[in-house]
Amino acid sequence: MMTKMDNPQRPERGGGFRNIIDFLLVPHAARNRTLDASAIPPATAPGTVHTQSRRRWFAQIVVLVLALALITGMATAAAVRVRRKEQDGPIDWQVRPLAIAHRGDDSAPENSLHAITNAGANGADYAEIDVRLDADGTPVVFHDRATGRLAADGRNVSVGILSTRELQHLTMRQNGEDFHVPTLEQAVMAAQHVNDHLGLLLDMKTGSVHAPKLTRAISRVIERNNFSDRAMFMSTNDDAVEFMRKLHPGWTVGKCVSPAGHPEVGWPRGVSFVVMRGNRLDQAVLDRANRSNIPVYAGVSGDYNEGKRCLKLGADGVLGASAKSVRRLARRFAFTVRQGRPGDMAASRASDGPHDDAIARLQRNRPMAGH
Repeated sequence: MMTKMDNPQRPERGGGFRNIIDFLLVPHAARNRTLDASAIPPATAPGTVHTQSRRRWFAQIVVLVLALALITGMATAAAVRVRRKEQDGPIDWQVRPLAIAHRGDDSAPENSLHAITNAGANGADYAEIDVRLDADGTPVVFHDRATGRLAADGRNVSVGILSTRELQHLTMRQNGEDFHVPTLEQAVMAAQHVNDHLGLLLDMKTGSVHAPKLTRAISRVIERNNFSDRAMFMSTNDDAVEFMRKLHPGWTVGKCVSPAGHPEVGWPRGVSFVVMRGNRLDQAVLDRANRSNIPVYAGVSGDYNEGKRCLKLGADGVLGASAKSVRRLARRFAFTVRQGRPGDMAASRASDGPHDDAIARLQRNRPMAGH
């Protein structure tokens, strides 16, 4: 029977690979110094020494190549195992209502470049902005027909009779901050600059007469800046909605419902979404939207209790003055969608989560907001 002393010495774990590295990295002279003098071979002829040296370096190169190939193969196999594990496991993502900052974030003047960038910085999915034409046919970002409410000098002039240069030379003021009216192009560039996902919801301010001109001018700006995948379009004017839908059937074009004085809330057939005042949103409106598979976004200004009510009913998003507030509200109504195998999908929602019909609609469509 072999005793413990009879057992051959086991190499250290990984010792073979370590010996290879030592052989490659430790200088030849240093290795020779560890040898006993009796182990030194007898002298050989000079030609033989050179031949042995070349053979030794060739062997080292071969060993190095084999070692690198082994390391690369092991790393590749590990990466494949990780990818397979990720693919085999369940896929989770969070779906939540859209957080839309109305006229940009209220920390800056409405519809200003500052308001747009703050909306993105404070977590909004979209900044809603108002777009109309000036005298040059340039789409500019301004809500009112005339300048009086915001002009620092009180000058009240129709936006439609001012050139782009004249309009941008006027100083506007709100909440103690001066600003200048931006063009749509400047607004798009601001959104692109703040991050890689802030979208713009364009409210097209026009009547039927100028609807074709406005929609074409907006289209040129969006196409020129390759921004269509981050933009949504709406109007209270049905002709503007229809013109934009015909120009770009693949774009997201909706109806802004302004139901003041109208008992019925309606929208044209084929729109991609509906925006309406939260205080007019009720279960009947949402039931109709569910049957048409149309998202509904509720405008609540600064009334976030109203926003909570709308989201509990099943609204798909809220428009509010503060980007931080609408973002925080939307997060309360987020739910998680888990997909294990193809076609196997389940949803779990928070206590404040959306109506079951809203969950079903979001599962049928691509998530509008997911993080």
